[in-house]
Amino acid sequence: MNAVRKRNNVQKNGILLVGASQGGAVSALTASRHPRHIGALALMYPAFSITADAQARYSSYSQVPNRPDIFGITVGKAYYRGLFDMDLTHDATKFNGPVLIVHGQADDTVPIRYSRQAQHNFRNATLKEIPNARHGFSGADLNRSIKYMDDFVDNLKS
Repeated sequence: MNAVRKRNNVQKNGILLVGASQGGAVSALTASRHPRHIGALALMYPAFSITADAQARYSSYSQVPNRPDIFGITVGKAYYRGLFDMDLTHDATKFNGPVLIVHGQADDTVPIRYSRQAQHNFRNATLKEIPNARHGFSGADLNRSIKYMDDFVDNLKS
């Protein structure tokens, strides 16, 4: 965020953060922690389930192996640091500016209930649900999500 704010072509306090899956959760957490620098959020199938998934997989941080695997990708134990002491859906939804959330109703990686709860928690959020879409959009679902984001950005300009 600091690197982006140093650019000459950026509104210093009006940054639009866009993130998908885990990037959506990180974007929301960043906006919640630094709200004066963020103008809006656009989140595609955000992984607000990360903390619940970690807590379901391991009973505590001490139970996490040194090289755990997430969806076939090896991560370090440090990935889990802090996940046992937070509720991401609560902690990452404190941003008060405009938020767009786009989520597939058939997402079996991050169930849509997490985005529905996030929409409820945010003060100014719109949730667009895509029927039959799974985690990670393609084809018509991707085109629909891009249209939702374009409309969202256009409304920010007006």
